[in-house]
Amino acid sequence: MKRLETYQLEHTTPESVGVDSREITAFLNEINEKNLGLHSFTVVRHDKVCAQGFYKPYSSDTPHVLYSMSKSVTSTAIGFAVAEGLINLNDRVVSFFPEYTMSKRPFNRMLTVRMLLTMHSDKLITVLDEKGKKDWISNFLNAPFLLPPNTKFNYISENTFMLSAIISKVTGMSMIDYLYPRIFEPLGIEKPFWETDGSGNNAGGWGLYMKSEDIAKFFLPYIHDGKWIDGTQIIPSVWVKEATRKQVDSVRDGYIDNMVGYGYQFWRNPIANSYRADGLFGQRCFMFPEYDALVVLNCGEAEDYKLMEVFWKYFPRCFGYGSLPENKEAHDELLSVMDSCHMEKLAPMPRNRALEEKISGRLIKFKTPEFVSVITISITQMLYHKPGEISEMKFNFEDDKLRFYWKEKDYENTIDVGLNGKYGVSEITLGDLRYHTYSQAAWQEDGSLQLWIRPIETAHVRKFTFHFRDDDTVKVINEMTPRFQDLVVYYMTFTGYPIKGEVTEKVVKDAVKTLGLPIIEPDFKGKFEE
Repeated sequence: MKRLETYQLEHTTPESVGVDSREITAFLNEINEKNLGLHSFTVVRHDKVCAQGFYKPYSSDTPHVLYSMSKSVTSTAIGFAVAEGLINLNDRVVSFFPEYTMSKRPFNRMLTVRMLLTMHSDKLITVLDEKGKKDWISNFLNAPFLLPPNTKFNYISENTFMLSAIISKVTGMSMIDYLYPRIFEPLGIEKPFWETDGSGNNAGGWGLYMKSEDIAKFFLPYIHDGKWIDGTQIIPSVWVKEATRKQVDSVRDGYIDNMVGYGYQFWRNPIANSYRADGLFGQRCFMFPEYDALVVLNCGEAEDYKLMEVFWKYFPRCFGYGSLPENKEAHDELLSVMDSCHMEKLAPMPRNRALEEKISGRLIKFKTPEFVSVITISITQMLYHKPGEISEMKFNFEDDKLRFYWKEKDYENTIDVGLNGKYGVSEITLGDLRYHTYSQAAWQEDGSLQLWIRPIETAHVRKFTFHFRDDDTVKVINEMTPRFQDLVVYYMTFTGYPIKGEVTEKVVKDAVKTLGLPIIEPDFKGKFEE
């Protein structure tokens, strides 16, 4: 199917499609007051973008990591394959991989495509399982079972990877290539980047990067029985109904979002007849067919249930019926709030010219653990080609910027870093990943140098603080936002061990910071070469 003539979404005012600008403004104000890490949002009503905003330096033309929102895209590929007779949901998983020996795990013979879709493989796989230079299909098939298959909902991203591998098996191409002529090309969506297992199989359950409005376009057919806005059938209507209805019970973690059932890689919402694609750190696409509306959020909030608590206060109540009288004052205020939104920045500070002259151009040698990278471990842990193990750094100070060089394994990058409140923008390559970095540095009163590196396609910012000693040693305080200890609280809650109350939450975070950060996000030391 070639690109449709109507692939672009019209932009309009909220009031013209029955949305009160004041409600969107109130939503943003509360998000900002609570500092909940929103990066961007797109609101679509009656097939028109009626509100859209990006927190600087995030922008409309930059893809954003989706984490587990990727799963719903994989589900869509399965829907196409089922409609084309390539896959049956009752097919045994092992039937697609006869080259793998199954004798070690007899339960493997029970696994079906449907069980993968509904998170009922009951495989015992964790995010700590090593993926670097491994055979991911073999790892899955040889993993032990927590329970016999189809016993219990157990959210495992590797289930979705296996769906991707099955697509590759039955089509002879990667899933992204399979999807391109069926949905990406017709809707004018540039083929996105999707991480792979080293053998050409897309990760499936993670690793997809898409722009905010492209996400909205991809999922918009789901609120129209699979049709695009001009009536063209894009996604099989039967799949839309089956994938988004409740197929199984889901987790029981105390948060209403996750307790109302799971479809085929889609979550049901606490609002009747609505559902969502859902990813770590607050990546969301909410679909409200009864309101003819859709909302996309990209975010960097580890405890994203806090973001959801705010979201459900304003959505879908902001969707009225028909149209509203234009309210220029309210709309102008919304535009002003959106224009003022930006991520946390380093405060401008005076240059430390004496220390700059002393360290500029000199190479610093480090020996860090293998997983220490400028990129967050929540991405690197799930990669086949892993960066990490920072071994070298160098500062070159110029009149208006800093040129910062570092080496991880065999990957070398040099970036521009803005000084005194300005961003430096550069491109970097780490493994299969290519990012644009927006970076700042500022000297502190104690003589340390703070350096923040934000790969704009991710949900994270790396924060280094360098302490330069008289003996030519350098201590590096290593932090990542969102913080690892916040992520642990989220993960425990999601997996059925909810942490309730501010006191308990603080105790857990403090323990993780004390015991976990030295292992996961360790500080490290280096020394200038003679």
